[in-house]
Amino acid sequence: MSSRQRRHYRVTGDDLNGILVSMVFGKQRHDVHLLDISAAGAAIAFLGWKPIQFQEIASKNRTNTSMRIKAHSLQEPLNIACQVVHLREVNAGLVCGLAFRQPIEQIVNLDQALLKVFNRRGAVRVNADPDVPVSVRLTDDNGSPLVSGLMRDLSLTGIGISVPANTIKHIGNGAALRVEFTVDNHELSLPAEVRFARKVTATQTGDVVPVNTAILGIEFDEQAREKNTINRSLANWVMRRQREIQRIKQSANERLF
Repeated sequence: MSSRQRRHYRVTGDDLNGILVSMVFGKQRHDVHLLDISAAGAAIAFLGWKPIQFQEIASKNRTNTSMRIKAHSLQEPLNIACQVVHLREVNAGLVCGLAFRQPIEQIVNLDQALLKVFNRRGAVRVNADPDVPVSVRLTDDNGSPLVSGLMRDLSLTGIGISVPANTIKHIGNGAALRVEFTVDNHELSLPAEVRFARKVTATQTGDVVPVNTAILGIEFDEQAREKNTINRSLANWVMRRQREIQRIKQSANERLF
């Protein structure tokens, strides 16, 4: 599975019920908080840790590093060999970026196993840059405003947005609406449908402290998203953002090692 095909499973708050994630250094195992995961890697948090704690453990166990996932949907724990690509200290602890070291022929199997645990849409799903917030406006078919929020992620088939927690009182699963936002100076307006709407205690990008919010997962109308100008705008943004994320990871890896 190439970087342009990989599947992202954003996981926060209620998504982690019944799921236990830990980091294994040699024979030592430490429970962690999962922030984000794909078939290519993951972001985890060591709550309350300081860099010196991590460095001492990692330096003594330079081989056999893995992430371990236990879930009701798995017959046995999933152990994924990995390497640390970046480490960042935040108020609540350490955020650690992992790259999975899976043989190419095993990546599809890993992707299928992750789908059992984190059931998400299958298109390439790229998180928005927290330093460049993208506003999203939802309207009804007549153009009357419903609510405004911020983009969480974007794919060729849909968008995830954060909205005020009380939004789901009047916008629920299956609601038909129009979604309007701007990417790369291109204003997009597409008919769409809400695929999921729920309140969560979500961890915002860049921190590990959860807050109450509402998440809307919205799927674009298929015919509308396939129009050349719209599809090109979506694809350009997704691919450019992927490259940005890769550059950030590479730069962080170089600074760390």
